[in-house]
Amino acid sequence: MEEILKISKLSVEYRSGDTVAKAVNGLNMTLYKGQAMGLVGESGAGKTTTALSVMGLLPDKIGYVTGGDIEYKGQSLLKMKEKELNTIRGGKISMVFANPLSSLNPVFTVGHQITMVLRQHRHMTEKEAHAEAAKFLKMVGIPEYRMEDYPHQFSGGMRQRVGIAAALVCSPEILIADEPTTALDVTIQAQILELMKDLQKTMDSSLLMITHNLGIIAELCQTVAIMYGGEIVEYGSVREVFENPMHWYTIGLLNAVPKLTGKRERLASIPGNVANAQMLPEGCKFHPRCGYCTKTCRTKQPEMICVNENHYVQCWERGGKAETKRPAKGGNQ
Repeated sequence: MEEILKISKLSVEYRSGDTVAKAVNGLNMTLYKGQAMGLVGESGAGKTTTALSVMGLLPDKIGYVTGGDIEYKGQSLLKMKEKELNTIRGGKISMVFANPLSSLNPVFTVGHQITMVLRQHRHMTEKEAHAEAAKFLKMVGIPEYRMEDYPHQFSGGMRQRVGIAAALVCSPEILIADEPTTALDVTIQAQILELMKDLQKTMDSSLLMITHNLGIIAELCQTVAIMYGGEIVEYGSVREVFENPMHWYTIGLLNAVPKLTGKRERLASIPGNVANAQMLPEGCKFHPRCGYCTKTCRTKQPEMICVNENHYVQCWERGGKAETKRPAKGGNQ
């Protein structure tokens, strides 16, 4: 498979005065051409920060990449000048944001905003850009006459469709979707997910789906990376990880999902709170919440363990149950 995006030992901090929050800590991840990968974790795990780092959109004077690299087709995005990065951002790598109302400019019509993307990246005339924008809006179920409407005139689901059209209009090779169905009702969520699934296959784009919803991952993705405390703690094929979870955090997430069949029982929950990025624990980041924690877990950072060629886990307790070696692809390498 062709490697299209590689994140190597990425570390990101947020700084405000004397306060430092370590949002991402030595993260490794590889995305391949045409692959749909899910990035799962609780709020505060570092998922959105990872996406913003890829896009070069970390908050100015607050967010800093302190280590590692991000490569697009072998080129370092972190070493690119802003002008060069602008040709890739939006053109080759696009992002759908969780809140489309905040990502769309309220003073321009949706048609104008999409045509500007086309004129910037594909150097079309205004007439050509208008026709192409209308085509993509139609693809996402929005009629051409609504190009003259403003974002506030659309419902939440329709605004998200506009955001998807804007992200896909330049046929990007990588599409990053950050919680694209947040705050949408269940019916609209299903429509948006089905739309993204169809468009990703049609355009052969690679997809990085960021969410805390395991059902979305099962529906859209082939591989999944479980993120906790700014690290990937488990990685593998969706089937392998969901049917044979190895990390206690992954097991906790799966146990918290409501079951439609079987005996009705109170849903299990993971004790404690997500790791505080300002005061990360030593050793395994999950150990304060883990019922299987040992002395080693409290003091030493676990290594990524190969369960099989489609499954990797970062856990000391699992060390004796799997072969210890560096994974060949994906996950914390």
